[in-house]
Amino acid sequence: MASRFDAATDAARILAATWSGVLPVDPVRIARALGIDVLDAPLSPDVSAALVKEAGQDPSILLNSIDSQNRQRFSCAHEIGHFVRRQDGLDEYEYVDFRNTFSSTGQDPEEVYANNFAACLLMPEDHVKRLYREGLSDVQMALRFDVSREAMEYRLKNLGLTK
Repeated sequence: MASRFDAATDAARILAATWSGVLPVDPVRIARALGIDVLDAPLSPDVSAALVKEAGQDPSILLNSIDSQNRQRFSCAHEIGHFVRRQDGLDEYEYVDFRNTFSSTGQDPEEVYANNFAACLLMPEDHVKRLYREGLSDVQMALRFDVSREAMEYRLKNLGLTK
C-alpha cells in the first residue's frame, strides 16, 4: 500500500523531471509532459475529474468545466497521482477513475495517495517552508500556489508548520 511518503517522493520526482521551478506549479503542463491529454468536459456536478485510459490509447484527464480554477488544478494533480501509481502497467488494461466528493474523505488508500500527491505537487515542500519562514500568511501562500485556502491549511498542517 502506498504511503504519504511515497506520494511525496513520487511528486518530487515528477516535479524534478517536468517543472521549471516557477510558481504556481502548472499541473496541466506537467500532465502533458507525461503524455496525458487534459480536457475540459461537461461532467456530472458531483464529479470533479476523470482519468481515462483505453487500451492502446494515450491517457486523458477530463476536468469538470463548471469547477473553479482551484478545484480543476487540484483535480488535475490528483489524477496525475493516479497515473503515476498505475504507470508500470499502463498499456495492459483500461480504466476510468473518477474524482468525486468521496475522494477527499480519506478512506480509500489510493485516494489518500492521490490527494497527498496533488498537495505535494502543487505546493512543493521547500517552497512552502521558505514562504512560511518569510512570514507569508496561509491566504498569501494560497494565492502564490494558486490553491484554495483549505488546501494550503492542510498542507501547512501536514508539514508540521501549523496545528
